[in-house]
Amino acid sequence: MDKIAVMFPGQASQYVGMGKSLYEGHELVRQRFSEASQVLGFNLADMCFNGPAAKLTQTENAQPAILALSVAMFEAAQREGLEPSFLAGHSLGELSALTAAGVFTFSDAVKLAHIRGKAMAACTTDIKTGMMAVIKIKADSIEPVILELQAEGHGVQIANYNAKEQTVLSGSMEGLKLAEGRLSAMGAKIIQLNVSGPFHSHFMAGAVETMAAALAPLVLGDMLIPVINGLEGRYYTKDDDIKKALLDQVTGPVRWTRGIDRLAKEGVALWVEMGPKNVLKKLLLENLPQARAYAYGEEADRKDLKTELEAIIRDRKQRPNLLGLCLGAAVSTRNTNWDEAAYQRGVIEPYREIQRLFELVEKENRLPEEGEMRKSLTLLREIFNTKGTPADEQNKRFSYILRTTEAEGLFPEYMISAEGGH
Repeated sequence: MDKIAVMFPGQASQYVGMGKSLYEGHELVRQRFSEASQVLGFNLADMCFNGPAAKLTQTENAQPAILALSVAMFEAAQREGLEPSFLAGHSLGELSALTAAGVFTFSDAVKLAHIRGKAMAACTTDIKTGMMAVIKIKADSIEPVILELQAEGHGVQIANYNAKEQTVLSGSMEGLKLAEGRLSAMGAKIIQLNVSGPFHSHFMAGAVETMAAALAPLVLGDMLIPVINGLEGRYYTKDDDIKKALLDQVTGPVRWTRGIDRLAKEGVALWVEMGPKNVLKKLLLENLPQARAYAYGEEADRKDLKTELEAIIRDRKQRPNLLGLCLGAAVSTRNTNWDEAAYQRGVIEPYREIQRLFELVEKENRLPEEGEMRKSLTLLREIFNTKGTPADEQNKRFSYILRTTEAEGLFPEYMISAEGGH
């Protein structure tokens, strides 16, 4: 199994000097930084590499900087052979994940991250607020305490479900102090966080309107790689309102543990963090101690990951080619349609197109790209429908092709069909 999940971090992973070695070693990374600088109106590379730290840490700067570097890293890794099955992002990282998946253009995402940061930084209140991490105790023990405090009128809520025994709270300092007392009595350890605001809480409600106005005119692209909805800890579906989900996320919690559990159940074998530092790698190992995890931003991890990817590519080349299996299924399926014109249009022509793609891949001695595989599956479905292939047989054929090539995660819509609509 070589299913790969790529994780994108949120704010607080930034540091002066982040991404410098990748910038110097990859033209693609330099191009992305240049593009981001044009969008932002200032030299992003200079700020990331030279600081000062106080400027880089400002929410309106940190968010677009982390997003730009994370997406650039992802694209550089793709050129080295990374083919992820799933993407997940923590808070801001979800915007990075959606960008990597093709939903947002890079320039739109950088602009949106900048607006998001400014809007969140502008959320001020007369009440003193903050955030704190609660460790050594599970979230299901924390939740009743938070509900009690909310019933008593205190503004405190869960902001992040980070690990099995790491939960972050946001709220008023008064509410957080009361929570600290009650949770400490239960055996929890409390760590006060040095943050600029109570993120993922109702105190951020003022940022929602600004974000909504920025999102409204944006045209979203197709999601080419499945992405986890962090607010709910599940995959996005074609019916989801992605813009609304990003707005709800501003005041709602990040259910990171739920998303990680979902991916683990899918059989993810390799986890890669794309961004500064290794915050999500550490969190992952708290949730899944035996996981194979790498932080692309760290040089040693990058070298080890390259070795892993080379082994995966060698293994994939030894497996049946999805395009070849589509050709085999097209030929071996019985025909019940004797309309010659329809057969030519709906069987012969699609078959020849799949064959053309197959021969191209073989000639270039490479693995088929995701777009080529998707097109072949679409053409095979057209062939099945033209031949009058029964639905249950189509389901079995698609199931066999996807499971044999371990491509279920790339094409979940075909697995839904293959599993009889469940």
